Amino acid sequence: MTAGALLKKAREERRISLRQAADDTKITARHLQAIEDDNYMVFPGETYALGFLASYAVYLDVDPDEVKRLYKGSQLTETETPLHELMQPTIQMSDYIERFAKPLILIPVAVIVVAGIIFLVTQLLSDKTTVKSGNDSQSSSTVTNFTKNSNTVPEVETDHVKLSPGRPSPQIIKKGRAINFSVQNTEVYIVLRDIISDDKTGTYKADLELFPGKKKYTLKEEEPIDIEDPGIPRKFKITLSGITATNAKLVIDLGEEVAPADNGAVNEVRVSNPDNFLIRLEGTLTGDTYIEYFVDGKPGKRGLFKKDTPLLLEANDSIQIKIGDAGDVKLSINGKPEVLGAKGHVANKIIRKMRDPVEQSKFKVVIKDA
Repeated sequence: MTAGALLKKAREERRISLRQAADDTKITARHLQAIEDDNYMVFPGETYALGFLASYAVYLDVDPDEVKRLYKGSQLTETETPLHELMQPTIQMSDYIERFAKPLILIPVAVIVVAGIIFLVTQLLSDKTTVKSGNDSQSSSTVTNFTKNSNTVPEVETDHVKLSPGRPSPQIIKKGRAINFSVQNTEVYIVLRDIISDDKTGTYKADLELFPGKKKYTLKEEEPIDIEDPGIPRKFKITLSGITATNAKLVIDLGEEVAPADNGAVNEVRVSNPDNFLIRLEGTLTGDTYIEYFVDGKPGKRGLFKKDTPLLLEANDSIQIKIGDAGDVKLSINGKPEVLGAKGHVANKIIRKMRDPVEQSKFKVVIKDA
């Protein structure tokens, strides 16, 4: 008799159902059934099987040692090697070579063939893409110029910095390098092209190049210059506050906004650096209302905001805002007017930055219910 059969007989003699035994022992009915069927493969190891066997035996008033002895006996019987297997001749190394060498030789050949097919398909697709770009020159030229960094982005090493309006920011640029920052989701690059020394006075001047537009400027120490470019939606000032033979220290002061010529808003923006695309929420309260918000997951102000209170939030990834009365707030997101809810209704929205799955340089803002 096996261990499982002994325990099953003891349970049936006591008129105990498998479900009742499971409730009493806290062992699942599935595992108890496996024990009675001598199916120990459901247990992760022999230690678990022996533990469950002993618990079940004690519950049914069966000698645990007898159950373990029967279990061990059945395991030895199952693992005993049949005589005919012991009498079979030992497989030699030559047998393995004969059986597996030829298939192994075919594997590198198959890999080479597959690689060749992939290369040909890639070349064909590349050719098709080139032809299509030539037919649709107007729509693709902007993307091509952008991705090739021909006009919009300088081909030099660049350090990304964050600037805030009304807060002059000192930045150090090495000769031949650039800094870049975002002005209302427009990428601005300042390249330090050269440092020129004046042998007569012993002073230096800095030659800068500004993108977009590729305009060039020459700065002298402590002589600020005003930058106003139709491609940049904000005026700003640059002051050369310190300079050596290899580095220049610039103080950048963002000024007032420049209204776009068409007074419209851009829903999608292309930027080479994802950090340069910001979510910018601007608004004014037209009535007293409760507001709370999170910027990039960090909690901001919360409480009752008074009428005419200005709102200005900027985030790299997301803004979550809750407004007690959505009709008491007039706001825009990245320059586009938005209505988050009707008068008298609570608005709870999440505003996220989304990257285009096809054009990795294109971003847009998506508004969803929180």
